[in-house]
Amino acid sequence: MRSATLYFNFTLFRKNLSRFWPIWGLYGFLWLMLLPVNVLVNGEYMGRGQARMLPLEYCSGYLGAAVFFSLVFGILAAMAVFSYLYSSRSAGFLHTLPLRREGLFLTNYLSGLAFLIVPNLAVFLLSVLVEAAFGILVFSSLFTWLVVTCLLNLFFYSFAVFCAMFTGHILALPAFYGILNILAAGLCYLLQDMASRFLFGFTGAAWMEKAATWLTPILYLGQHTGIEYGEAGTNSAYFSGLGYVFLLALVGVAFAGLALVVYRRRQLESAGDVVSVGWVKPVFQYGVAFCCSITLGSLFDNIFSSLLPRSAWILLAWMLLWGAFGCFVAAMLLHKSFWVFKPCWKGCTVFLAILTAAMCLMELDGFGFETRVPAAAQVKTVYLISMESHPNDDLDWITYTIDDPELIEAVTELHRRIAEEKSWLEKAADTRTGSWATDEADGLETQTEGGIDLRLTYNLTDGTVMERYYYLPVTTDTLADPDSPDAMLQALLNTPGLSERLYFRNWSEDDRLVDAVLTAVRRDGVSQGLYTEEYLPAQALPELEAAVRADLAAGNLGRRYLLEDRERLENCCYCDLLLTYRLVETAQENQSVTVSGTAPAAAATQASTRTIAITLQRSATNTMAVLEKYGIDPDTMLPSHAEYQMMES
Repeated sequence: MRSATLYFNFTLFRKNLSRFWPIWGLYGFLWLMLLPVNVLVNGEYMGRGQARMLPLEYCSGYLGAAVFFSLVFGILAAMAVFSYLYSSRSAGFLHTLPLRREGLFLTNYLSGLAFLIVPNLAVFLLSVLVEAAFGILVFSSLFTWLVVTCLLNLFFYSFAVFCAMFTGHILALPAFYGILNILAAGLCYLLQDMASRFLFGFTGAAWMEKAATWLTPILYLGQHTGIEYGEAGTNSAYFSGLGYVFLLALVGVAFAGLALVVYRRRQLESAGDVVSVGWVKPVFQYGVAFCCSITLGSLFDNIFSSLLPRSAWILLAWMLLWGAFGCFVAAMLLHKSFWVFKPCWKGCTVFLAILTAAMCLMELDGFGFETRVPAAAQVKTVYLISMESHPNDDLDWITYTIDDPELIEAVTELHRRIAEEKSWLEKAADTRTGSWATDEADGLETQTEGGIDLRLTYNLTDGTVMERYYYLPVTTDTLADPDSPDAMLQALLNTPGLSERLYFRNWSEDDRLVDAVLTAVRRDGVSQGLYTEEYLPAQALPELEAAVRADLAAGNLGRRYLLEDRERLENCCYCDLLLTYRLVETAQENQSVTVSGTAPAAAATQASTRTIAITLQRSATNTMAVLEKYGIDPDTMLPSHAEYQMMES
């Protein structure tokens, strides 16, 4: 007769421990080698700092030992103690015992948890004894390891038990467990990649990435746990992120409770089924179909990209093919039969129709995503992220921060122009090319075709952020057209005064110029190869600084180019001007000392200086006049890139 009150069976608990001892034995052995044995072997050479760090290092990071062991042994323990659910005979026998379902679940659940917790306690006690024997005991560090490891055990094991309740096949359990542990991150990556193909300008969804991190335990732990250090370095190190680990443990408790709810209603006849819960079966079937659609569809689209055009419609065709494949494979697993076309073709057709409609809605911009350009009045700040341009000085690969209303208007106008040119810009992004040509007249090699990655981030007045990414093809012909997106971008970058603000973005009015260096000055009478540094005298610095600022403000210096074309090569010198400033916040007290120009920054230390690198340009008439005044002939000593290329060829 069934007992109405028995909720735990010690005999079954002890039998589980003895029957599945290799699991907890191997788990304990691994920790034994990593902690007490490690200290025993190396304790003679370890200090308290190393003893403090060792257990903490096992707890932190994406796949520290504590996370990895909990992940692996959690599923092994769940497979072991609930293996009876996957055999009709075993399930029927155990459920005839005088034990309520709640008691059977609790006994097996605690058995598997004991496989992990008991070895942790044993390793902790042994580690305390070994460290104490060597006089390097750091109890707080070992106790932190014990708490963190046990909490991680609780989460991963409970999640594995939760997965075990939804399947009647033992091989399906580790598959479900592994997939669900990384599903959110994988879907986030694939969906964003797919959206970038269907949505012109899509660069990512921060909310999706954040949600994926929270739903992917390994990423969650990697981002929120680590080791922090106090003023004493390793002797004051401590584990950071304990609150997040406790939160995961609470989620684990919730998974255990949900697993019990499912277990109480589980049909014993489901042993052997891939999915044991009726309402989960359609979720499984169409979930598999969707995952196959976006995963295998993207994979095969990339494999055949050299044979087929990279088009959103080609990708959709691959997605429909593999979506149908996934739908029927999942149906075969559920029905345990290969003949599933007749009962499943209607559902598959509906699924493919919904998938097609969703993809078409994105491609045809049903949400207005592609044409949305914020009004200039709605923009607080706009960033042009990591802009690549020439020449290669301090403004190459820099982020432009624009908050001037006129420049914001220019950016939004550029954005509108890009949206208008969607069709050919999308094609250009799929066939990125670059080419160079040699002028037959003088042999100068110039770039005729290339491309720019434009990343826009708007901070809007309502507190929201809008991001877009575009690839802009650049050619000599399009640059000659003032209405082309690349010409508009180049004109924007060359707005008078913009380069000055960016070169001197970290500059203070009290900072003092202490050195000016020309990096590559060509010496007279040398036809090839000899270029030397030239330090300008101290008396030239005030004049030079004023001339540089004047040229930058007028747009005659700091000009940016999107191609290494003839204009860029003929205007930009082979030489850079390095201006070194002594910073007011770290400069020495005596600011009146005359600093000679014979060494970089003279008496200033490296920590108290900042150097600005500006490529000299022939159009900078004020700067060139000052250099000529102090003995630097621009025509003979500062060759342009074009002159350098022809002299050195």
